[in-house]
Amino acid sequence: MENTAPSIPRTRHAPPRPKTDEAPSSHPRALRLIQISDSHLFAHPEGRLLGLNTRRSLQAVLALALDGPTPADGLVMTGDLVQDETAEGYAYLARVLEDTGIPCFCIPGNHDRRDLMEEWLGAAAMGPIADNRIDGWNLIFLDSTLPGEDGGRLTRRQVHHMDTLLQRDPGHCLVFLHQHPLPIGSAWMDTMGVTNGAQLLAVCDRHPHLKAVICGHIHQEFSVSRGHYQILGTPSTCFQFLPASPDFALDARTPGYRELHLHPDGRLDTRVVRLAAYPEPLALDATGY
Repeated sequence: MENTAPSIPRTRHAPPRPKTDEAPSSHPRALRLIQISDSHLFAHPEGRLLGLNTRRSLQAVLALALDGPTPADGLVMTGDLVQDETAEGYAYLARVLEDTGIPCFCIPGNHDRRDLMEEWLGAAAMGPIADNRIDGWNLIFLDSTLPGEDGGRLTRRQVHHMDTLLQRDPGHCLVFLHQHPLPIGSAWMDTMGVTNGAQLLAVCDRHPHLKAVICGHIHQEFSVSRGHYQILGTPSTCFQFLPASPDFALDARTPGYRELHLHPDGRLDTRVVRLAAYPEPLALDATGY
């Protein structure tokens, strides 16, 4: 039986950005949105996965993302937040997000527990389908997970609701979910995508104001254009998967995040930024995690 989803939620507006003493500009700056993914946190501060302390790795990536002359206007976490499904892991993450001082939006991954997310992250935990407006941009969040499964699937109701949201609001839009909605060319990982991703993309194809569909889960940078929008994947804040690998394999490339610049005229500029080095040695010869 198909999972049910709630009725279309009211659009929630992100808190306004802090005021500054700068004079108004005739050319409003682009919004700067940060996407981080697959932090795989543990209850214990020294919890490790494939040799990495995942708290320390998240801290390093987040510090890099929040540094610099242009402040961040929002932070999106696209799933696999906590590896061991513990309240302590989510409590730690709640403190981390609160310390950023910016609007935060979190969706679950296949390693997450939604009940603990909602309990500890509060308003930052997005529902099965949610939309939030930041200035002239609308952000749509989808829970693509299936209980007990590494891959995902969207309900018919979610797909229909997303279509309705896109019809209702003609503003520039991004869609976020955990699993990838189309193959990325890595045989083992492509068994764990969104099984009905084609239905999602068919809806996206009909709405020219949609600019990108953005996922986590794949632990690597990915980018492909599909008509008027992009499909983007983002590195993990801990270990990376080797692109185009037929089997599980780790990549020596370092943890990172995706930066999205959302312009008032609808242009989207994006790039992946990585740490200069791993915070500690990685077990590159691992055969699973």
